Amino acid sequence: MARNKKQEIASLRRELAGEVLMPLNRLAGDSGTDDGERRQQLVWQNFRIKDCTTANAMVLGTEHPEFIEGHEAAAANTVELFEIMELYPAGVAGVSLDRLAQVHGHYFGSGFEKTVGKKLRQFCIEKFEYDDRTRKVKASQKVLNAMRKVEARDLVVEEKEHFKKFKHAQVQEREPVKPPPFALAAPAVHFDADHRPRYATTKMTPDELEERPMNAKGLGKGDMF
Repeated sequence: MARNKKQEIASLRRELAGEVLMPLNRLAGDSGTDDGERRQQLVWQNFRIKDCTTANAMVLGTEHPEFIEGHEAAAANTVELFEIMELYPAGVAGVSLDRLAQVHGHYFGSGFEKTVGKKLRQFCIEKFEYDDRTRKVKASQKVLNAMRKVEARDLVVEEKEHFKKFKHAQVQEREPVKPPPFALAAPAVHFDADHRPRYATTKMTPDELEERPMNAKGLGKGDMF
């Protein structure tokens, strides 16, 4: 079994020969299969992976100036994994050794000391800040301080953008609403020249009234025909 593992590692190294960078998913194959998962763990254990926790993880080939392999590569992968996945998000609260051991086992698929070449506690003392009383590991204070400065700068930019949007909204609220352009409404009743109105008393149109002969009854004595 150990021989097969050595053969697989040698095969992976041949694929990296002459390369500067190679996508992890191309080198290891589909991580959803047993074979792909085993190859991916072998890459984690033996070769340096940049941006190892992202979908765009790249494995350094033999032509890359920072190419390393074996325990050295595993240690560098471990530092990046712990910082990105656990220590940076935890901040000053820190992360327990047990949690780090669990995360490491998931990605490397092998015991910590066997993979990295030293015990987890000793490794954390060398690479990070370790509290022996709480058994908690934290990123270095220098790194945490730098992160706080970046976060503070981002918050200032975000606050300025929010205030700018607020002022713009306030100005828009103060502007009077312009009435729509005036337009004459269409008449409710369409005028028809052939349809003349009738008087309410006689129910006759003006033309019909003129054509009707006048009744003399009711005229005054002085009236003339």
